[in-house]
Amino acid sequence: MSDKKPKSTSAKNTSKKPAIGKVTKPLRRASAAKSGQTSDKAAGSRKAKLFDRIKKSDTKGTHTSARNPKSKRGFLGKASGASSRGGFEQDKNRFRTVWGLALVILVLLIGRAYYIQVANAQFYQDKGNELITSERTQKSYRGMITDRNDLPLAVSAPLATVSFSPHDYASEYYELKRIILTNPNSPQLQARMQKRLDNMDLTTLAAAANISVDELKKATAIDDSIDVTDEAAVKAALPSGAGSHYLPLLNKVTPEIAQSVSSLDFPGVHEKNFFQRYYPQPQSNAQLLGFMGQNANDPEGGYEGRAGIERQYEKDLAGDDGKVLVLKDAKQNSLKEIKQLEPEIPGKDVALTIDSRLQYLLYKELEKAGRLQKARWSTGMIVDVQTGEVLALSTWPSFNSNNLNEMTGENQRNRALLDVFEPGSVMKPFTVAAALDSGKYTPTTLIDTNPGSIRVRGYTIRDHNNLGMINMATLLQKSSNVASTKIALSLPPDAITNMQRQFGFGSKTPLQFPGEGSGLIVTPKEKETSRRATVSYGYGLQVTLAQVAQAYSALAAGGVMHPLTLIKNDKPQPSKRIMAREQAMSIVQMLESVTEAGGTARAAAIDGYRVAGKTGTSRRINPEGGYYTDQYRNVFAGMAPASNPKLVGVMLIEDPRGQIYAGLTVAPVFHNVMKEALRLYNVPLDKPLKTEPQ
Repeated sequence: MSDKKPKSTSAKNTSKKPAIGKVTKPLRRASAAKSGQTSDKAAGSRKAKLFDRIKKSDTKGTHTSARNPKSKRGFLGKASGASSRGGFEQDKNRFRTVWGLALVILVLLIGRAYYIQVANAQFYQDKGNELITSERTQKSYRGMITDRNDLPLAVSAPLATVSFSPHDYASEYYELKRIILTNPNSPQLQARMQKRLDNMDLTTLAAAANISVDELKKATAIDDSIDVTDEAAVKAALPSGAGSHYLPLLNKVTPEIAQSVSSLDFPGVHEKNFFQRYYPQPQSNAQLLGFMGQNANDPEGGYEGRAGIERQYEKDLAGDDGKVLVLKDAKQNSLKEIKQLEPEIPGKDVALTIDSRLQYLLYKELEKAGRLQKARWSTGMIVDVQTGEVLALSTWPSFNSNNLNEMTGENQRNRALLDVFEPGSVMKPFTVAAALDSGKYTPTTLIDTNPGSIRVRGYTIRDHNNLGMINMATLLQKSSNVASTKIALSLPPDAITNMQRQFGFGSKTPLQFPGEGSGLIVTPKEKETSRRATVSYGYGLQVTLAQVAQAYSALAAGGVMHPLTLIKNDKPQPSKRIMAREQAMSIVQMLESVTEAGGTARAAAIDGYRVAGKTGTSRRINPEGGYYTDQYRNVFAGMAPASNPKLVGVMLIEDPRGQIYAGLTVAPVFHNVMKEALRLYNVPLDKPLKTEPQ
């Protein structure tokens, strides 16, 4: 029984031919003991057929069973698995190649990761931050400009502009409708989106911004009939053209008013906050304070000081802007502030020496006189004698510095500091100062002015009248050109101009105002007798009104030069003596006669105060050569009280058409302004008040 079973199995297994390429069980040679009933011949025949079939399969590249002895030998030798197409060496090479490539790729990946995350991490971090964050400039608060009493002359008011983008609104509207339509299986999501859609009611925005709802609907042009899932249709329906991205709702309003609209968190609504400069006293301070203009170098269109104090102290007033890192959405809208990158440093306040009360009074008097005389312009200054502080400095005509549309090239000029002119007879006190300083003259020295004129190099120099023999006081009281000429010709050629330079003429004042003029003082040569003569009475040189004010302040201070200043400072600039006190005060005493009976400026006299001063009426230069015969310039420089001067005032009217003499045009301006200034500063009287006859 046991001998038949293997035979039957063997016969069954050999009755079927294995399919080509199919792995079969390995064929083994039957032993004589186990196949006793099978003849050696039959076994040999089957073996021969089998090996022929295997050989034929190997030739065609088919696989044999892994149990095939020959295949096993092939595994130890040339074959790979049961295939004749690859041996062990080939598999080993493939194995090494695959793992080599994997290792190279791994190294490359690790290297790339190291490059991105370690070696160049900051670069990619910055690139990533650019997509979701941005730096926003945080404008610093510009410092105030105040007067000497801390009253504001220039302040920065926080304002806001609220705008609406119809394009952004429509884009958000269609997107919400698309989400609702394409998510029927998400009722919670649909409910949230529908709530946001309900909050986009344009009626709410129109009511808050006080704007027509029809205007908003027209701008957004919402079309509920379009297929919101069609991207091209939605894009075509979005507003385009002018006003599609910017529709102003509130322009330059207070932050409180802007909050009523921006707090709605309405899609497409944007708020921009900024500071706007405001000037409480615009006309009287316009040329002094200057104005703000757009900074071309600021990418955000910031403003900077463009003239006057605003420009001169721009660095102190402006401070430093801060920088804030903000998180932004896909539409570049700021979501929230992340951190402060650079702190905001507010600007410093600048306190001026100007008294706003006196400034306003000076401007109104200059305006009144300018209009009355139909003049081109008028300007003036008030200076504190003891400190050099400028208490008032104004020019007419002016402009409203809160509305730059009124500004022109003419009315924006600070005439007292920028314009140079031939001063005329207001320079005669310094001719007298040169005479006294030379030692050749005293206050009582007599000068022969007969016959009221003098001939110099073909030119005739005249006085209004023949004054005869006069002293220094009469020279100033009557404003004698002849006496001034004789003094100049009796002194060295540089004597007069040296004294003028000593008093600050020919160089800028310490104010260092933007665009300030320096004037021009030219020393005549020995043989230039006509120039030596004209310089002595204020022709042939150029000065600014600020230089005249500084020089008269030095005379009033007893020959001590206190540098002019516009900035209130506890540490005054160093002063210097330029003339002996006795000589300076003697000139001040001489100048008193100008405002007394017989003088050229009686209209400048102030009841209860001794007033010293000097008029100057000079012809205007004709650009085509020479001087106009019908155009004049009137100047008056004075001080009060003359016994102990506290204030100096200098006024100028250009080309008056009513009267032509300074004693009639500009002296009254000095009187009106100085009278109030003395009262404001409680300056004691130094002369009895006039009493009306009973």
